[in-house]
Amino acid sequence: MDLVLEQLRRVLEDDAVGIVGIYGMGGVGKTALLSRFHNEFLADATHLDVVIFIDACRGLGVDRIQRMIGDRLGLSRKNRGSQEENAATLFRVLNKMTFVLILDGVCRSLDLRMVGVPIPRRRSKCKIVLATRNEDLCDQMGAKKKIKVEALPWDAAWKLFTETAGEEMIDSHPGIRRQAEILVRKCGGLPLALIAVARALASKRSLEEWKHAVAIMNSDPSQLPGVAEHVLRPLKLSYDLLPDDTLRSCALHFALYREGCRLHQNLLQECWIGEGILGDFEDVEEANNRAGYLLGVLSAASLIDRVDANGYTRMHPVIRATVLWIACECGKKENRWFVREREGLTDAPDAETWAGAKRLALGYNEIAVLPEAPRCPDLVSLKLKNNLGLEKIPDGFFGFMPSLAFLDLHSTSIKELPPGIGNLVGLQFLELCGTKLKSLPKELGALTKLKYLGLNWTVDLASIPDGVIRDLDQLRVLRMIVSYRSWKAGSSGDGVDMGELEALNRLRILDITVGTAAALERLAQSRRLAPATVALLIKGCRGLSSIELPSVLGKNMKRLKWLRASHSKELEDVVIGGGGGGGGLENLVLEHLLKAKIVWRGSHGQNLRGLYIYGCNGMEQLIYQKDDEEAEDGRASGGAAIVPFPNLTEIALRGLPELKRVSEERKMLVFPSLESMEVAECPKLKKLTLVAEKLREIKCPRSWWDQLEWEEEDDATKSAFQLIMKPLQ
Repeated sequence: MDLVLEQLRRVLEDDAVGIVGIYGMGGVGKTALLSRFHNEFLADATHLDVVIFIDACRGLGVDRIQRMIGDRLGLSRKNRGSQEENAATLFRVLNKMTFVLILDGVCRSLDLRMVGVPIPRRRSKCKIVLATRNEDLCDQMGAKKKIKVEALPWDAAWKLFTETAGEEMIDSHPGIRRQAEILVRKCGGLPLALIAVARALASKRSLEEWKHAVAIMNSDPSQLPGVAEHVLRPLKLSYDLLPDDTLRSCALHFALYREGCRLHQNLLQECWIGEGILGDFEDVEEANNRAGYLLGVLSAASLIDRVDANGYTRMHPVIRATVLWIACECGKKENRWFVREREGLTDAPDAETWAGAKRLALGYNEIAVLPEAPRCPDLVSLKLKNNLGLEKIPDGFFGFMPSLAFLDLHSTSIKELPPGIGNLVGLQFLELCGTKLKSLPKELGALTKLKYLGLNWTVDLASIPDGVIRDLDQLRVLRMIVSYRSWKAGSSGDGVDMGELEALNRLRILDITVGTAAALERLAQSRRLAPATVALLIKGCRGLSSIELPSVLGKNMKRLKWLRASHSKELEDVVIGGGGGGGGLENLVLEHLLKAKIVWRGSHGQNLRGLYIYGCNGMEQLIYQKDDEEAEDGRASGGAAIVPFPNLTEIALRGLPELKRVSEERKMLVFPSLESMEVAECPKLKKLTLVAEKLREIKCPRSWWDQLEWEEEDDATKSAFQLIMKPLQ
C-alpha cells in the first residue's frame, strides 16, 4: 500500500495527468488506500479548494452522484432542476475551483460530463481518482495513468492475520501456528479474506478447532463464520457485473480445477468448444482469438490473473472459492459442484453425491472402480482424468446420465468403452487422450451432438467401425495424433475411408496421423481437411522420399502448426522454403528417420519456434543450404552466416550418432531468438558453429561438453556458453 500511495502522491504533483485509475480485485484494499490518500495527502493540501469523496460501489446513477457532489459543495437542493441543469451548475462551480474528485467502487462506466465534472486539462491541478475492480473501466473513463493494487506479499499478509487473530494465541502451540500458515496461504494475500478468517479464529484456542477450520476452508469456506457474508458475497459482485452469461460460464469453469492450478488457453479453449461456449467459428485462429478475448475480459475484471506471456492463467484461491459457492447456488446446494482433484481419493463418491451433482471433477486421484449404474439425472460434466488405475467402465455406467455433455477420461487405463456410451446422446465433449483403447465401439456413432473428440496418444487404437466417424457430423475438433493411422485413400485396402473425414462439414480443427503416402496426398489435396489440419504426424509412409514445406502439403494446408515425421527408412530430404502457400509451421519433429536431412531454401521457416530431432541415425549435418536461383533471401547464398529460422526459440538434438556439424564448413548458423538448446547422444558433434545471443541454457552431458573443440577466436563464445551450460543426468 505504501508503494501505491507513493505513486498516487507523484500523480498528484504531475500536472500532465488529470485522471488516474486504481484497479484490483475486490477486497484487495482499494478503499483503505483511498482513505489513507485522503487523510495523509489531501486533507491538509492548501492548494485545493475542495476534496470530494464518493462511494459509487452500488452503481449510483448520475442524479445521485450530482446530489452528493452538490451537497459537498454546499449547493442548495431547492435550486436544483433537471439532470442537464444540475450538470451545468456543477460544471460552472467546479470549473472555478481546484478540486480532487475521488470515486470509489466504480462498477460501470460513468460519463463525467453528464454529471457536470470538468475533465482536468493539462497543467491543471485538478484530479479525478477512480477505483474499480475492472481495468477496462479505467480506460473507458479516460484514465491517463493506471495503478494496480496487488494482493499482499507473505510477510504483510501474515502480519495482518496474526494481529487480527491474536499473536499470543497463535504462538501458544506450534501446531496452531502451522494451521495458521495454511490459512494465510489459502487467503492468497487478500486483506478481506485474511481479516474475516482471522476474526473467525480469534477465539479458538485448541489445535483441533484450528485443524477443523482448515478442513472447512478446503471443502466449503462459506461454512466458516463470517466468510460468506463478508468475503464471498462482496466478491460475487465481480461475477455479477460480467456483461453476459458466456463470460459467467467461463469464470465458473475455472472452479473445476484444483486451487492454484495454472491453466493454458489451449486447454480452456478446447473445453469451451466442447461445451458450446465459443459458438461456431471458421478456423482455429478465430477460436484462438475468441478464447483470448474472453480471458482478457475476465482478467480485466480481476477474476483471473495472467501468469505469463505464454497463455497461462490462474484464478485466485478466494475468487475460486467464490465462484464455486455461486455454482452451488450460494451454498444452498452443497456438492452441486463436487470438485475433489488431487486429493488421493481411492473410492468413487457415494450414491447420494452422484444423485445430486451437476458437475463432478475427480481427476488426478486413485479411483480404480466406478459404480455399476449411478443415477445422476442432473449430471452435466464428469472429469475422471489421470485416474491411472481405472481400467474398466461398467457396462451400465452410462445408463442413467441423460444430461451428460462433458466427459473427460484423459490418461485413464481403460481398454474399451462400453456399448452404453451410446446412451449419452447429449454428449458434446469426449476426451480419450492417452487411454489404452484398441477400438471404438459402433455405438459411438450415436453421439450426434459431439463437438469435440480427443484421441491423441491412443497408441493402441487400431480399429474404427465403418460409418462411426461420418455419423459425428457436428464435430468441430478431432484430435488423433499418435493414434489410428490406417486411413484408406482409395477404394482398395483396409481401414476407414478418408471420405468419412471429408463428410464432417463442421470440422474446423484436425490433428491426424497418416501411415501411407496416398493418405498424405489425399489429405493435402482435400479442400475440407487441409485447411482444418493443425497438427500432422507422418509415420512410416513407404515410398515417401522427401517432404517439401510448405508446398508439398498443399496450398490449402495453411494452418499447420505442428509436424512430426517418424519411423521411415526412405525419407531423405525435409525441405523448408519450398514456396507455395502456408509457411506457418511452428514446431517440427523428426524422429527415427534413417536418412533424413534438413534442407533450407530461403526465407520460409520464419515462424518455426521449435526444432526437435531424435534418433535419426544417419544425419551427419543439421542444416544444408540449397544455393540456387530459387533462394528468395540474400542470406541464402554466399556469406559466412545464414539465418534459417529467425524465430526459433528451442532446439533439441538426441540420439544422432553420426552428427558431425550443424552447418556447412565456414558457415555460421545464426539463431537470433534461440533460448534453449539440448544436445545428448551426439558423440561426433565436436563444434557449435552457431550464434545465439539470447541463449539462456544449453542442456547436455558434462562428458560431451568437455570434448567440444573451440577455435582461438571463440574464447568469448565458449565463456558465455559455459555460464549457461546445464549438465544432463
